Amino acid sequence: MIANLTSELELMIKDVSMLGNLPIETLHKMTFCSFVKAGLNIYGASDKHKNEVENLIKTIAVPYRGLVNGKLYRNALRFIRNLDELLHSYRQAVILEEANLHYILDFLEDKVGRVDVVFVLDCASIPEVVSIAGKFLSLNRKVTIFEKLFINPVGITRFLTGQLESFNREIYLKQYAQLLKDRLKANFSVKISTIDLVTHQYGFTLDSFLEFIGMQKLFNQINHFARQNSVLITSDHGYDVVADEHGLYITHGYKKECPLNFSKIAPFLVVD
Repeated sequence: MIANLTSELELMIKDVSMLGNLPIETLHKMTFCSFVKAGLNIYGASDKHKNEVENLIKTIAVPYRGLVNGKLYRNALRFIRNLDELLHSYRQAVILEEANLHYILDFLEDKVGRVDVVFVLDCASIPEVVSIAGKFLSLNRKVTIFEKLFINPVGITRFLTGQLESFNREIYLKQYAQLLKDRLKANFSVKISTIDLVTHQYGFTLDSFLEFIGMQKLFNQINHFARQNSVLITSDHGYDVVADEHGLYITHGYKKECPLNFSKIAPFLVVD
């Protein structure tokens, strides 16, 4: 099932990379809108919520809207359906391997081996990972999305950091980045909190979230090191897109059903 998620992301990354000459803010908006539109249709949202996304799509240049409403949208639909099935199966499970840091670190040691730099992007979610990977692929870099995800059942940082005590680490996200650095023999690690801060401060609307997230600055921070190094990019959790009487907005750790329930997963992307 996770293999299906990975294959859909790989297809989306390839499609995004074909337009890699565009600013990454545009690539991100296209990817983000495709996921939200797909989530709203599966969720059965109101016309008001759907119109809010359509108005956001209209801010994308006309030649690129076809991809947003076409291939990206169809892959997003399949991804969300597979993710919903995966999360449902985990709710029935007694032991969640992918929710255990010991299991995840052993997997990364086996599959990744080592990287030069580790980036932990607090609250970064699937649209950011796809956009960043697509941009790097357009620059002729090798990008790999691994078949295992970190599962965060409650969608909050404390679920991950609470496990750091078993590694004799303090319960801070920066310590998780350093733990990954040590296990993957990286030269150093970087923890970036921008997306989480924006989610809490500006995440009440989609357009404000996209405006303040600063994708170009984020990409530049990563690319500064990735130009001559291999990098691992991951997160502690993603974010959710909620549709209610207040409209559409971003949060994480949302406890009810919502169009995008991405706060429960954190993928692992390697660029080399």
